[in-house]
Amino acid sequence: MTHSRSPDFTLIEWYAQRAAMAYNGEAAIRAAFPNTTLVATSRDQVQFFLEVDHTKKQQIIVVRGTANLSNAREDADYIQGLNSRLGIWVHRGFDADAQVVYEMVRGHLVPEYEIILTGHSLGAAISTLLMMYFSLDGLPLGPSINFGQPKVTNKKGVQLFANLPLARVVDENDLVPLVPPIDLIDEIHGGYEHLGTELVLLAGEYYCLLDEARAEHISLTDFWANLGNMSVHEHYMANYLANIQTKLLKSLAVPYVDRKKYYRLAASGE
Repeated sequence: MTHSRSPDFTLIEWYAQRAAMAYNGEAAIRAAFPNTTLVATSRDQVQFFLEVDHTKKQQIIVVRGTANLSNAREDADYIQGLNSRLGIWVHRGFDADAQVVYEMVRGHLVPEYEIILTGHSLGAAISTLLMMYFSLDGLPLGPSINFGQPKVTNKKGVQLFANLPLARVVDENDLVPLVPPIDLIDEIHGGYEHLGTELVLLAGEYYCLLDEARAEHISLTDFWANLGNMSVHEHYMANYLANIQTKLLKSLAVPYVDRKKYYRLAASGE
């Protein structure tokens, strides 16, 4: 997705349907996507599934997102760790999960088939780190789209992996992409940043598209104060799906600086 071409919301919905389905059990996943060859769950309860399309020579890895608010608070334990293989500092919690999923799925991949990935929230973070690992392996990576991704690395990591074919979809009311929030520890190895094209979903048919992520920053205290009782369970991915579907017949880009004019008003009690 670039500014020279409008986003294909039908394609984006294709990815979103899979990211949403990852919250379901194996039977539902296989029924929805018959090309699924693997459904597995790591020891830390990260579920993922693999689809293989032999006609298109394509394989799709889908990683389930954060299951509850408690898990989201754990995700916000944002201490960076140096990944010697990647050569960058990364969110050590996300990376630990990504390494386990990598080991579990690697032997099931067809080396010459294109790999595309998707996921929501925690699953989006893991899928981005998996792209980094597969890139180092020299495996072919296709365009990947994820939803509500927290940040996973710092400026150096963003620069080193700037060539990854990644697009991030962000709902304007979603605070999770702001994780990790600003704190003094950011000064040690550099603050977390986003990589990949960013598509911001606004109300109705409106959206903004950024070639270079302009990730907004927020303090740790303000982050949790603003989060309140917001849930990040699977219904939150349902909100992404609903917002994407409002743009299938008609979609209009607006300047990023004007985006707040198109925010949806949060319903009372949400």
